[in-house]
Amino acid sequence: MKEENGQVVIDQEHQQDMLKVFRKHHHAKQNNLLLGLPFVTVTEYLWELREIAKIMHPLGSRALFYLAAAVSDFFVPQDRMVEHKIQSNEEFTGHNEQDVTGKRQAARTDGSSLIIDLDPVPKFLKQLVDAWAPDAIIVSFKLETDPAILVQKAEYALKKYAHHLVIGNLLTTRKWEVVFVSDEGHKWIRVPRGRRGKSISGVEAQVGQADDNSNSLDAGDHKFVGEPAVEIESLIIPAIAQIQDRLIKSRSG
Repeated sequence: MKEENGQVVIDQEHQQDMLKVFRKHHHAKQNNLLLGLPFVTVTEYLWELREIAKIMHPLGSRALFYLAAAVSDFFVPQDRMVEHKIQSNEEFTGHNEQDVTGKRQAARTDGSSLIIDLDPVPKFLKQLVDAWAPDAIIVSFKLETDPAILVQKAEYALKKYAHHLVIGNLLTTRKWEVVFVSDEGHKWIRVPRGRRGKSISGVEAQVGQADDNSNSLDAGDHKFVGEPAVEIESLIIPAIAQIQDRLIKSRSG
């Protein structure tokens, strides 16, 4: 994609793919199949998630929550945000300590040091599973940087919150592989080597490091060389749809 004469121009090799995406997006918008709900803060996200869950409650297992938003572990509550400029001069640092209500502000100085004091984000997943959408199918994500603990952390989250599926991925390989962790065990989903797209932040050599059975992960990949790149989401979504179909049938049977 580039700019020419004040217009955005898509490189010829990507024009057909972009046209397909545009048409699908336009179709979804025109037929009310896609509802975009913007949010800026984690508080807005949690409130909107709760309201959506309450609206979708009557759908039961036909409702599916795909919680792919990268929610931070820590945040600054609205009532602890700093109102004025943080003072670096020690003679005025007392004004940084607390607001008029007596609450300690999230940012303050201590001598020449700046101290940031964050609160943990409320653990909403348990609420979603137990109260907001108890019959819905819930899929959460677990992103890690250490391949040695990825599956273990995903299994821990599944056990702790008792939902249906945790999708684990690594920061450096998330464009090419994920692991599905459920009560049935764990299963890796990978884009074949010959169909992996480029990634600025990814490290392809690390694909398979979190998998104990990675010796055969590239078996047969040679037949895909030269074919169009595949997005990992195009493999994830059909797999989740199959899981949902099985759960719906098991509950209705």
